[in-house]
Amino acid sequence: MSSRRQSPKILKKSDNAPLTRVDLQYDLLTSLFSDTNEVFTDPFPSQIDARPARSRVTFRNLYVNAIMNSPKASKLLKDKMSDTPVFATHFAMLSLLTNVGRINTTMSFFPEMKTTIRTYHPVPALQRTSGSLQDAPRLKSILKAVVYDRDNPKIATTLRDCRSRIETGISPPTHIANLIFILANETVSVSKLHFSGEIDFLDLFTSINLSSDSRARAFLWLVYNYYEAAFPMSENPESGPAGGNINPFSNPSRPGERPLLHQLTDAEVALENVDPDDEKEISEKLIAQRMQLLASQSPKDHSKGGKSLIKDDESVISIESAIKTKGKRRSAAATGKNKNVTINGSEGDQPSPSRFADVQYRPSHYQSTPLQTRQPRLIAAPIHRFSPYARSHERHWVNVARTRTGPPRTLLEHAWHVVARSDPLADSEDEMEDEHCRNDYVQRLNIVCRLRGKSPTPEPE
Repeated sequence: MSSRRQSPKILKKSDNAPLTRVDLQYDLLTSLFSDTNEVFTDPFPSQIDARPARSRVTFRNLYVNAIMNSPKASKLLKDKMSDTPVFATHFAMLSLLTNVGRINTTMSFFPEMKTTIRTYHPVPALQRTSGSLQDAPRLKSILKAVVYDRDNPKIATTLRDCRSRIETGISPPTHIANLIFILANETVSVSKLHFSGEIDFLDLFTSINLSSDSRARAFLWLVYNYYEAAFPMSENPESGPAGGNINPFSNPSRPGERPLLHQLTDAEVALENVDPDDEKEISEKLIAQRMQLLASQSPKDHSKGGKSLIKDDESVISIESAIKTKGKRRSAAATGKNKNVTINGSEGDQPSPSRFADVQYRPSHYQSTPLQTRQPRLIAAPIHRFSPYARSHERHWVNVARTRTGPPRTLLEHAWHVVARSDPLADSEDEMEDEHCRNDYVQRLNIVCRLRGKSPTPEPE
């Protein structure tokens, strides 16, 4: 049997491009999540129908309950999945595609997304309810965070680990999300062992000339084989365990063996995963909503120096924008104090260029340098190892500072002074501002020397 791959294994689309039913292989997902065989052992107490742990459930309930038992799943998400079973199924479908590696981790599925490192994609077939599908990295973190007590002290990482655990009576050997991660990682081994090298594991979730129902049954057979069945390592893993339960998804005519994969003609393939008109309208509506949000947010973002309006971990602020933003705040503060400062013959809120024209100029110890003029020095200045002893070109400023220092400070007073007045983006070369700083470093050095039991190296000048 040969398979013809009609699309890349990992979905990659441009920004605002919707994920269609063909992209999702929606008919395959529907077959998986509508299967009624209650043959999988759920290791967690059910948050769906209050069943106790280790109850037999369908694949849909097994997978949804695993998501709801993840520590990374928020209370809002759990409540929405409990209240809206349709949303729970759709969220689980998208999570499964992330689980097998079909969804690119740069994809996001909510219109309010603002970061530029991800792309937005409406999923009309799975967005018929009001719940948020979040984004691929969050879906993956939710699945990775599921905790199964049998995974202590070491989580199963290979199919050999799963088989070994089953042989020792540990069933299931790991939670369902981790097992699917393992199957995706060992796709070559799975292909050779169970599909004669003709297709691999991820091919089951791509658009190939095999029926969706037969691919779904093959997936469930494969999962059951490593999740429930026990077979000796020396025997053929496709056969069921001697004296054990026969895989319910196996070939009816040959119990225990992989179910047949039904080939389709091109015309039959075209009849699967057809997008209805209402989903096309949903897609257009979501894209329009996304564009409207971007258009309304852009002027506000520009006025705030690029700072994100949404207090969410989707926000991405570059170092350059942070420097510019902080510089603008300092410039605004300087405007109130020096409104009559003239730059090149005109009034402005910047300090005199004669004072800061040379970036190598060493600023006064009693007035911080504006961040805008320090920025070139931050980038160009070489990195030196700090020494508590003033270098030759610093001694002049240290001597000047000694003549102007006030009463000595305690360590706590000096720490508060540094936190309140120092610039975290300033060059470390400027830290030796006065005698208080020098005394603070000398006291720290003395403490380190006492702990080391010997004098500092090199010796003080």
